[in-house]
Amino acid sequence: MKLTIFGASSASGKLLTEKALQAGHVVTAFVRDASKLGLAHEKLTIMTGNALNPAHVEEAIQGSQAVLSVLGPKGKPMVMAAESTQNIVNAMQKQGIKRLVVVSVAGIAVPQDKRGFNLVSALLKFFLKDVFSDREKQLAVLETSSLEWVAARVPRLTDEAATGKVRAFFGNPSPSHKLTRGDLADFMLAQLTETKWLRQAPIVSN
Repeated sequence: MKLTIFGASSASGKLLTEKALQAGHVVTAFVRDASKLGLAHEKLTIMTGNALNPAHVEEAIQGSQAVLSVLGPKGKPMVMAAESTQNIVNAMQKQGIKRLVVVSVAGIAVPQDKRGFNLVSALLKFFLKDVFSDREKQLAVLETSSLEWVAARVPRLTDEAATGKVRAFFGNPSPSHKLTRGDLADFMLAQLTETKWLRQAPIVSN
């Protein structure tokens, strides 16, 4: 499959790109700084740009069959998930690309969670108000689109070896929940062909 991966030079994005190439996919890796990716492969094309620029996004997904995004704030701007996702959605709908898999955060709630009061989520939302609002808006962008999307809401990410044991669920996040970047990559790649979580945002943890 021909894929575009946004945020490919991040820790999670680099591992996702490596695993996609190992699986035989043809990958366009979208990064701000190509030197930070440090990968070379015959099936890899590296494109530099800014996901907040609609023209850059549209060029990056040209000819792709599916899109994955691990974009998130690193430095400034801290609030960019919703706007970058809107650019991706607009470009995909324009080009007729259907499948989109993105990373979100476990702290934000969706109706399927049926959450009561959760102290951890409340504290995080209080101290990271703008970031959480941005992620809530990101989900709203997905929900109002016509795409086949999956949003993996992740807890604390670790650099430990992938376990192969992943639980996707709705409910309350716990401080004990964590997910290896390798397992996140495997889950995201699996969503390219699976249908169980289409147009849903499960929490994904080990």
